[in-house]
Amino acid sequence: MNGKKSSETHLSRREFLGLSALGLGISLAGARSASAAPPAASPDDVAILYDPVKCVGCRACQMACKRWNKLPNESTDPLGIYESPRDLSAITWNIIKLRRTAVGWHFFNYQCQHCTDAACVEVCPTGALSHDPMGFVALDREKCNGCGYCTQFCPYGVPHLQIADILTGAAKSAKCTFCQDRLRSGIGGPSCAEACPVGALTWGKRGDLLEKARARVAELQAQGMNARIYGENEAGGLHRLSILLDEPEQYGLPSVPKTPAFARAWQRIIQPLGNVAFGAALAGILGVFLFVRRKIRMEEVR
Repeated sequence: MNGKKSSETHLSRREFLGLSALGLGISLAGARSASAAPPAASPDDVAILYDPVKCVGCRACQMACKRWNKLPNESTDPLGIYESPRDLSAITWNIIKLRRTAVGWHFFNYQCQHCTDAACVEVCPTGALSHDPMGFVALDREKCNGCGYCTQFCPYGVPHLQIADILTGAAKSAKCTFCQDRLRSGIGGPSCAEACPVGALTWGKRGDLLEKARARVAELQAQGMNARIYGENEAGGLHRLSILLDEPEQYGLPSVPKTPAFARAWQRIIQPLGNVAFGAALAGILGVFLFVRRKIRMEEVR
């Protein structure tokens, strides 16, 4: 009798351990997948190049972005006259600001940098933010759960939450999408670049734009300007390249943009560990169920 009971218990443990191992294996496979390295910037990726020396501050890019993406104005004065927004927001994805640098005051354009090593993509738990095969950081608002992680970890402060329901607090992330609908449908390129009347914003293949930027930097340096390219290597390579005439900090840009360690840990360690814990718990429940079911059957046989 005792021997029979011992054999029965031993078999149940094997079933439990087998199920646990299966759940753990599936979870670890997810962890390995999550630890994949970020994609490398390709010369064939699409990108935008901004030359502030050419910019006249007309804000055609800003208005084109609003118009194409059907974004409302930030505010109007009592007379109904349009007021330019002060910063990027959930309804302003492209903006011109006046900056003071070593060469004096000049205009500068801000929008999503479309990083190759994008912190927002790293922390997004639903896949709403992702690397498009063309290179830019795409946004699928249908997948967004409004967690706000992207708004906290982006080194450029680009994504913002747009409140969808004031009562429930439901929100969706919002940012420049590189006019992904235009590119994917073949209509054209980013509306901001196509609207620029002076060629301060241009778009095309990243490799071609880098060559153009290097030539332009050499030209400006020959004129005595401290010009440089921003975005060639920052954050794994940006898909929004800029020519700077001073240190990045003078433009409010980080000289060394970094994806916080916690952001990487979130997707690559913490979430996979959560999957492991869930898998182990599920295996435990199934193990107990099988153990109890076997006990009942053995009791019926007796």
